[in-house]
Amino acid sequence: MPRNKTPLLFERPEFLEQARTQHYLNEILLPEKYIFPLFAPVNVSILMVTDASGGFDGRPFGLAELLNVLAVAPGPWVRFTVTTAHRENDSSAMLKNFRFDTEDLSEYDQIWLFGVERLPSYLSDAELRKISEFMAGGGGVFATGDHEDLGGGLCARIPRVRNMRMWHWPGGGPNGEPVAPKVDESDRHDTLTRRAAEDIIFDHQSDDVPQEILPHLYIRLTGLLRKITYPHPVLCGPRGIIKQMPDHPHEGHCYKPSDLHHSFTFSGATFEEYPNAADGSRPEPQVIARSRHSARTQSDVKENLNPKTFGSIAVYDGHKAKIGRVLVDATWHHFFNINLTGRPTAPDPYRLGFYGSAAGLDAYEDIKAFFRNIAVYLSRPVQIAKMRIRALWWVRFDDRIAMDLRLNHFRDLSVADRLNEYIRIGIIARDVLGRLASRCQIVEWIFNIVELPQLVRQYIPPLDPIAEIRLEGPPPPPEFLEILEPALLGAAIYGAAAAIRGFHDHGTLERTGDDGLARIIGEAAYEAVGLTLQNFAQSPDTQSGFLEQFRRELRR
Repeated sequence: MPRNKTPLLFERPEFLEQARTQHYLNEILLPEKYIFPLFAPVNVSILMVTDASGGFDGRPFGLAELLNVLAVAPGPWVRFTVTTAHRENDSSAMLKNFRFDTEDLSEYDQIWLFGVERLPSYLSDAELRKISEFMAGGGGVFATGDHEDLGGGLCARIPRVRNMRMWHWPGGGPNGEPVAPKVDESDRHDTLTRRAAEDIIFDHQSDDVPQEILPHLYIRLTGLLRKITYPHPVLCGPRGIIKQMPDHPHEGHCYKPSDLHHSFTFSGATFEEYPNAADGSRPEPQVIARSRHSARTQSDVKENLNPKTFGSIAVYDGHKAKIGRVLVDATWHHFFNINLTGRPTAPDPYRLGFYGSAAGLDAYEDIKAFFRNIAVYLSRPVQIAKMRIRALWWVRFDDRIAMDLRLNHFRDLSVADRLNEYIRIGIIARDVLGRLASRCQIVEWIFNIVELPQLVRQYIPPLDPIAEIRLEGPPPPPEFLEILEPALLGAAIYGAAAAIRGFHDHGTLERTGDDGLARIIGEAAYEAVGLTLQNFAQSPDTQSGFLEQFRRELRR
């Protein structure tokens, strides 16, 4: 569902202040009230590090705008807390002259690296050990640089980061890492987008026209002869697939490494770079988006250019191997002020960036969703699970849900009517969540409420987009998943509402806790599974083999 462009309450600080000081607003409007005190938003702590000319203020190579975006959470189920750090004595940073080996990294859930300094790598083995231990303990890492070896000083030796993106120039790296693209000549990675029939100029990176990226679309069958295509969840926004990024005349390159068998020893501790998952498989990095550029003319800035596509975003799902996730990006120009808010000293239309027009602001909505998606994706598994519980608890108190629940009459409904009631509420709740969360996020939340057998999970699109699944067993009946999805969500909401009637019931909330609420909504959702199976068993056109195997696997 397209997101309403009117800022929501928790995005508007002046309304939040009113809500805190005026009792009736506090009771009716403040979203956090619905999940507070016990079910407050999940706090995700991010350590953001840069060096050289990078900073956290309004300078062209500053990250002030990114910090502003992350200050507005995607929904009331999560909050991002950012600690800024600079390798030098930069006044814009909270932590100055920062070193990883003198900081307690256990205070953070993620590390975001914006490397500007070129090679050689300057991280000591002691620092690399601390970062590697952080990643091995489940911490997420985001890293980016730019063309050639820009960013290599900070990032080129960090496991996984070092070979999911190119950091070395003019030669390759010590462990076979490839050479990064140059800043000039016809093989550079130039994504500047032409404005109408104008010649391309350097300041086009600061205008309101983004580049069009090519998200990798995964294909998953959803039934017999039926399939769906979808992007990686990081590129799935509330308004659909995220297909736009800021542009720049010389970007870096992300890729899928072929050698996944390295181990590295830092200060006496050895770390396997790509460990096996519990099932013996080895999770691999994946390129989830590519950028492209077309031919240039002599009159364009930097002149000739060879048309090509190149990897612009890559991810590694370490959660499968019980370690942290990683995301790398082709360039920090997707995040710096100069590309988002423009260059204040330049003439229009390059002075205001995406704020320069309605079309620019519209494109920027998707880019901001990408930034926030990174922070959600890199979170620890326990945080992601708690986000789901808080989202379901929050939506239960939305006025469209709270006024439509029939708690006092639900027990009198027939079996068929119970399923229809679950579906009815589930459809409304899915629409409510769709104002804030992406379709991929909603599907993941819903189908992770219960432990469904692989027979069903293999047909659910975004739960594990990278996995190559070999379909086994009979396919589900047509519309099976379309009915099961809202039924699960509706049942979960009814279960939560029946167990805890109001958000003022602090005693019950405290006794229940995260695990208790997860158990309550899970048990309710299992009833929806049984009702859905029963509903399809009564249809003469149903594939009975699927239903029989589903029942057997549920009983295990």
